Amino acid sequence: MTRPRSRTLFFALALTLSGGALRAAPETAGTKTAKAKTKTAKAKAAAGAAPLAPAKIESLRQALMAPDEAAALDAAAALGSAGTSAARDPLVELLAAGATPVRAQSALDALAKLGDAHLLGKDPTATLEVLELYAGHRTPELRRRAIKVLGEISDPRAVPTLMERLGDAAPDVRASAAEALAGRGEIKAAPRMFALLKLGDAGVAAPLATIATPDLIPQIAELAGTIDDGIVASALGEYVKRADVPDKLRIDVLRTIGRLSGAAATTALVEYVASVPTKDDRPSKHEAQKLLDARGTNQ
Repeated sequence: MTRPRSRTLFFALALTLSGGALRAAPETAGTKTAKAKTKTAKAKAAAGAAPLAPAKIESLRQALMAPDEAAALDAAAALGSAGTSAARDPLVELLAAGATPVRAQSALDALAKLGDAHLLGKDPTATLEVLELYAGHRTPELRRRAIKVLGEISDPRAVPTLMERLGDAAPDVRASAAEALAGRGEIKAAPRMFALLKLGDAGVAAPLATIATPDLIPQIAELAGTIDDGIVASALGEYVKRADVPDKLRIDVLRTIGRLSGAAATTALVEYVASVPTKDDRPSKHEAQKLLDARGTNQ
């Protein structure tokens, strides 16, 4: 029997959000605490081993530039784990000079590792210029890796390139750009990500959920029946796990997920239940479990 799916799926959400009663909290205390813990953990990991001495960095730079491809790849990996921002310049130098695709990939991976440890240095100008070039490289895999590094650079000059790559022809590159923008909390990227979601681009589902404002959620729910239900379920499933979402809204979103077909919707409900601490007796957790039980009965 055919149902008016889009109206059924987002009606409750529209009621909850009518009049703009809810607005996205920029960042909750819990979110700040989680981010602080993550940053501290990364800093401790970076400090776990003593940073390489300048002489060793120079030795690796020479190996990086030498004809021996295998030695160059080893040098790039060592620079990525060097534990010092001094390792950045040899990698940028290699990329600026030009390298084989494999060597360039290794250099970009090493830069990403330095970025993850907050070791890309205070002045990223030269790094940004090189990464912008590689973000437009003819090889999709190099573009994707360059985008990943750009996402690790806090400088706002990285944002235009990331926004531009949302229009990349390669799905993996678009997904990386979306992840990088979401990781930076670039809410202004949400409309472009939503436009991609409307076209069925699965790679933007989770990143969009990270930065979506409450008024965008009914619009995402309304896409059910026009794109794959699994993509809608993935986006909504990521949204309900956010710490800044009121529990009443979580319940409405979970009920919407429960009406979606396919394994992705079941997975979204399971993952939400698993994400809630055992001692947290929030109503939305009970609702998700009830929806899971109902899906099990109906299957």
